[in-house]
Amino acid sequence: LTNYEIGWKTTWAGGRLRFNGSAFYIEIDGLQTTIFDPSISNLFFSDNAADAEVRGIEGDFVWAPYTSVPGLTVTGAFSVLDTEITKVLTPTNDVRKGDELAFAPEFQGNVRARYEWDLAGSDLIAHVMPGIYHSAESYSDIITINRARLDSWTMAHFTAGVSSDNWVVELFVNNVTDERAEISKNFGFDRNRITYATPRTIGVRL
Repeated sequence: LTNYEIGWKTTWAGGRLRFNGSAFYIEIDGLQTTIFDPSISNLFFSDNAADAEVRGIEGDFVWAPYTSVPGLTVTGAFSVLDTEITKVLTPTNDVRKGDELAFAPEFQGNVRARYEWDLAGSDLIAHVMPGIYHSAESYSDIITINRARLDSWTMAHFTAGVSSDNWVVELFVNNVTDERAEISKNFGFDRNRITYATPRTIGVRL
């Protein structure tokens, strides 16, 4: 494994905006995976199946426009990936040059906005915070007979609450639209097994 990376930490607008990130290039030699290919063996076996490359950029930001909108803080993060199998090492047609790596969506990102304000006549602080999370499609394996596509998804979360110096009470709604987001897939006994995100969940935290 060879990794080249350059990163940055920056502050803008008189400290109201912070943007950090990194760009990277990774060479993977002898990527290991589990293969079932009857032309080689009647059993599953592990092998250094391929060489691969990963190019990407990732970052996060915090924006707090306290001079124009006191109490508002917007945060977010993202990653952009370009992955590719560059050389097949195992003598099988189940690994293909040019395919993407497993669980490597081309884009992932999230953004959250938190707004706080003082409740009049008390020492309490109220807040609301919506958030949106997105992932592009990806694949579950580099082995073609096991390779299943994970669909892209977008989920929203929301919280609202009140806090003092000693306690916080908060209403939360996770997965507001009840998105059936595919988080993982694996292949066994001739069937795809899918792991989904937790469905819409509403609750109170104290």
